[in-house]
Amino acid sequence: MSNRTSVTAFLLLGFSDVRELQILHFVVFLLIYLAALMGNLLIIIVVAFDHHLHTPMYFFLMNLSILDIGSISVPVPKSMANSLMNTRSISYSGCVAQVFFFIFFAVTEYSLLTVMAYDRYIAICQPLHYKRVMNRTACVQMAASAWMSVFVYTALHTGNTFALSFCGGNMVDQFFCEIPQLLKLTCSDSYLRETGIIVFSACLAFSCFVFIVVSYVQIFTTVLRIPSEQGRHKALSTCLPHLFVVSLFFFTIAFAYLKPTSSSTSVLDLMVAVLYCVLPPMMNPIIYSMRNKEIKVALRKLMAGRLFTKNELSIFLGTQRMERKMSNRTTVTEFLLLGFSDVRELQILHFVVFLLIYLAALMGNLLIIIVVAFDHRLHTPMYFFLMNLSILDIGSISVPVPKSMANSLMNTRSISYSGCVAQVFFFIFFAITEYSLLTIMAYDRYMAICQPLHYERVMNRTACVQMAAIAWMIVFVYSALHTGNTFTLSFCGGNMVDQFFCEIPQLLKLTCSDSYLRETGILVFSACLGFCCFVFIVVSYVQIFTKVLRIPSEQGWHKSLSTCLPHLIVVSLFIFTVFFAYLKPTNSSTSDLDLMVTVLYSVVPPLMNPIIYSMRNKEIKAALRKLMAGRLFTIN
Repeated sequence: MSNRTSVTAFLLLGFSDVRELQILHFVVFLLIYLAALMGNLLIIIVVAFDHHLHTPMYFFLMNLSILDIGSISVPVPKSMANSLMNTRSISYSGCVAQVFFFIFFAVTEYSLLTVMAYDRYIAICQPLHYKRVMNRTACVQMAASAWMSVFVYTALHTGNTFALSFCGGNMVDQFFCEIPQLLKLTCSDSYLRETGIIVFSACLAFSCFVFIVVSYVQIFTTVLRIPSEQGRHKALSTCLPHLFVVSLFFFTIAFAYLKPTSSSTSVLDLMVAVLYCVLPPMMNPIIYSMRNKEIKVALRKLMAGRLFTKNELSIFLGTQRMERKMSNRTTVTEFLLLGFSDVRELQILHFVVFLLIYLAALMGNLLIIIVVAFDHRLHTPMYFFLMNLSILDIGSISVPVPKSMANSLMNTRSISYSGCVAQVFFFIFFAITEYSLLTIMAYDRYMAICQPLHYERVMNRTACVQMAAIAWMIVFVYSALHTGNTFTLSFCGGNMVDQFFCEIPQLLKLTCSDSYLRETGILVFSACLGFCCFVFIVVSYVQIFTKVLRIPSEQGWHKSLSTCLPHLIVVSLFIFTVFFAYLKPTNSSTSDLDLMVTVLYSVVPPLMNPIIYSMRNKEIKAALRKLMAGRLFTIN
């Protein structure tokens, strides 16, 4: 490819040159993107965890939602970034990636829509053979075949597209790298070859569409013979949404890829591109849930916190025996969490504030993950651990905050027993793994500054991966054992948890005295281990600062301190607030200080960590600027 073209970047079509309209485009696409992510993630969650939806139709629907998230994530974020940064460029490798992933997600989605039509045909027209034909193995094989065969096709199609010579400039008349627009930039002989491939692909797609139409003719014929109106309604409620999605997707994409190309871009081209690549991922969850009672029921159970049953959660934690023991010792089936206020206006304010904090934490930590993963200059031990820290921050803030937001929005305070178990397990897991990694990061900084000659040997790639993996695995086992021990206690003090999520010290206030002391002993022992780690961190930093003060140049001081001070601030904030919350004597009433401290250690660190690390770190700042400018992903 590099021998046949001198193009190193492409210029995408902007929606407008007016700054105000660019900001409007950014906001509209951001709302659409967030709506699509939320809708499809909800579908994935309810299908995965509600055993009533473990059927072939919903299995394929879950696959469809995964593909929808992928397909909308290809063109939209880059278009948003271009509007926000007032630029139009995309790198050559970025364009290759867009073409590859968009073809992959789009064609796989269409293949699954065809399989779903077959599933509906067998369910309605051949109901006696349904369980035999559409068994679990067959469904997995159909889905896997679709994913794998399309992956191979996509690689070949993308390779063939970018083997062409681009002799018509680098102006792509679309807001993402769309193949018909790229073909306008190629030379005539190679253009015809790729056009032939597209026509052949369109014929295959049309054959699938004919198969879908024939299937639905058979389905509607069978449905009209059903004597009861309720039976007809149930059959149509699972078929019409699917047919609507297929029609919207097929006709818009067929129009975009098969219409004659012109030298100028029309508003119709832009509108059609938005219709087939942005609208379906947003509309599919709405279409499928709007006319589907089972999805609606599962979503209501999710919002009420009753989606995860005790048995499902005990299987996940591997503690079925403990669960049976728990159920014999307590009659508590749910807990009531502490609300921030009983005033409706303040509940809405709490929801908005926590939503903004949550989105900011997600965005900040995702940016850290992306720049560390894709910028080769950041492929060092320190940034590898920082990426792990960002993953853990996303997990830790996702445990208490969404449920608290949902409770404020729905004006409720309840959380199911299994939901409380899940909160305790995951919060312990993410928090202690994060603390373990902060200890490892202190050792990494000690080796880098105090023992620089041995740094590459001691902190090699294998050692770093082993340290991180050991931290994750040991803490996982510890979290399971600690959670199991906590919920084997007898809750004889009611079910009112004086905190906005299931925090262990508040749960201990509800237990009987003898078992309370046992769990308190475990907490004190854990705190001692945590304090030992903190002493190790402090000693490491005493050595580091002693070494730094001996550096003769001011620039050397600044560089060393810029990587150490953020880490020390994060550790100090985390450990002192956690220690205060878990080791202070419990009392019968909840103070504002308790609530504030809990917010400090559970909500503030995941929000502040990306800011602290990027604010004083030139390499992170440079990588973020490159990301915003679209130059993070090189051709290599």
